[in-house]
Amino acid sequence: MDSTSHYNLAIAIDFPQCLLYSSFTGPPPEYDSIFSQTNPNPRRLTDNPYLQDDRNLWEKLHEWFEMSILQQIIWLAALAFSISYISYGLKYDGGCSWKVFNNNSEVVEGEDLPSFIQTEGKILCVAILYVFLCRFRTLLESCRTERQSRNEFEGKKNCDWLLFIIGPATYIINFGFCVTGATKVFHFYDEKNFTELKEKNETYTMKCNTDFYSFYYNAKIIELVVLISYTLYIFIAMIYIPCLKKRWFLRRKWRQWVRLLDADQDGVISADDMERTNVKLEQIRRRVGDRTTPLSAEEQKRWWNEYIYKGVSGESIAMSNYVFWLESSASPHDMASKLRPMVTEFFNFFSTEDFRNKNIIMSEEDFVKFWAILAGVDECHCREIFAKHFPSPLTMALFLEDFVVFLSQHASWNEYSHRVFNVLKYKDTRCCRV
Repeated sequence: MDSTSHYNLAIAIDFPQCLLYSSFTGPPPEYDSIFSQTNPNPRRLTDNPYLQDDRNLWEKLHEWFEMSILQQIIWLAALAFSISYISYGLKYDGGCSWKVFNNNSEVVEGEDLPSFIQTEGKILCVAILYVFLCRFRTLLESCRTERQSRNEFEGKKNCDWLLFIIGPATYIINFGFCVTGATKVFHFYDEKNFTELKEKNETYTMKCNTDFYSFYYNAKIIELVVLISYTLYIFIAMIYIPCLKKRWFLRRKWRQWVRLLDADQDGVISADDMERTNVKLEQIRRRVGDRTTPLSAEEQKRWWNEYIYKGVSGESIAMSNYVFWLESSASPHDMASKLRPMVTEFFNFFSTEDFRNKNIIMSEEDFVKFWAILAGVDECHCREIFAKHFPSPLTMALFLEDFVVFLSQHASWNEYSHRVFNVLKYKDTRCCRV
């Protein structure tokens, strides 16, 4: 493929009207010619139901907050708190405490606030450095341009799990120390039962620097307000929302699956869409797949009737109705086994089971061609996603599995469930258009 073709791959596919009525057994148009067609009535991106921002208010606020300067200010303020805790603890070491001595002048009970604030500051500092490390790691990953091997990817996945476990643990420990510190400083001047001390022949002493106590007291009030607010946000984001997000995420992916089948992108899969999509799949067979002959017209129609139109030949089906059927067709745990036959037969349009069993490597150029033909995806975006999310080697069989996970996996935190979705959720920036 020459350099000009690379740029042509990014141009949206728009088949001429005569192709809609051509026989499936007739020769399809040349590959490069499908990128040179123009649409006399181009649709605006805002009219395309698959390219609209369908995030709800919580998702918009959450994504804004995670990437906002406010989030960075909170963590930098927490780092300043941790450093000030350590410095004040060292400066006033032993300067704010109370102790109870027995007859042998041994300490039987006591409280040393400077010592505790040093410990609290160190633990808080470690937690913040962990957060910065995770954010720096995410930044490096976003800048990565080289593909990873599958072994490297699995190692990264194990590391992610370890970091995921460490994160909540550090937060719980810090929350415990914060509450304990607040209890100590707020009740530091509580009156003691001197009658009981006298009966036990115990001696009580107390001393405290007013500057240290004033700092620790006021700092604790601010820290508690911020920490409780952030804890509420974390509780909603990690406990309540994920139960709803599974459904949001799966519906969003299913809408992108409908997008692949809806050739005119009007939100309805019609008979015309079936014919135009079949032409695209035939182009993929000729350029990417291994089939020497097209899938028979009977098999093509059977697939559409069985999995898309649900038994009624050629009947249009709206995106919302199809997504509703997918959602009600099986439980989340059975979704993969339910949809695997549909995906397998979809891949049979352009490949064969024997070819997939050979585990022949799918090249980057084949990957770009596949998505350019099927969905008109931008070439720059294709190459970026291929490098970041599809580890080496990639075969047609593994690509099929990625499609199965794409349609059946509801875990939004799982990298596997995002691979194909990352290709399709992209909004065109025209970075590679001429």
